[in-house]
Amino acid sequence: MSELLLEMKDIVREFDTGGETLRILNGIDLNVNRGEFLAIVGPSGSGKSTLMNIIGLLDVATSGSYILDGKNTADANEEELAHIRNKEIGFVFQQYFLLPRLTARENVMIPMFYADMPETEQLERSAELLEKVGLKDRMDFYPNQLSGGLQQRVAIARALATGPSLLLADEPTGALDQKTGKQIINLFKELNNDGTTVIMITHDASVASNAKRILKILDGNISAGETADA
Repeated sequence: MSELLLEMKDIVREFDTGGETLRILNGIDLNVNRGEFLAIVGPSGSGKSTLMNIIGLLDVATSGSYILDGKNTADANEEELAHIRNKEIGFVFQQYFLLPRLTARENVMIPMFYADMPETEQLERSAELLEKVGLKDRMDFYPNQLSGGLQQRVAIARALATGPSLLLADEPTGALDQKTGKQIINLFKELNNDGTTVIMITHDASVASNAKRILKILDGNISAGETADA
């Protein structure tokens, strides 16, 4: 039996816009098992970014329950949410958000530093992760010495730094050309095959087709899951 990693029940997100209530998510139910590769696909304005922010604990639902890795996030205060977010979730964004004055290795070490990991362990783990994403020979390169695809690989290594339960990718190929984007998707597949749970948010159905399961979101409603052909 698969182990449930993430469970959302009746997630509603509303915003107050000058006296009017704007509902973005209309009671989302979502279960994700450990080891899944899930794509959530939808057009601009569908609610996918709001859903991603709630999954990543960057935002909280107006109502509903969200359990991540056995922890009920509704009961957590901001400090506890930050701890869960930093430990349990690795983020990969369309923009890489690398610090330009730090090397690839130093960028990967940042989350470990904030997790109070011993420096020797930081050095060892950062080297292992950069090798895992194919950057063994570029650990001491600065971001401006790396192509967009290589910078995204550094960002993925950084997202894996603290051994998160979930890798959450928001339009991870959006700033890349098609060939480089395919290489990044293949890297996600490799990580997933190694046991990493991946949720990818995208507007691009062809990118989503690389996942093992696809959910479609439109007007704040999510459809039943389907299995991708690829």
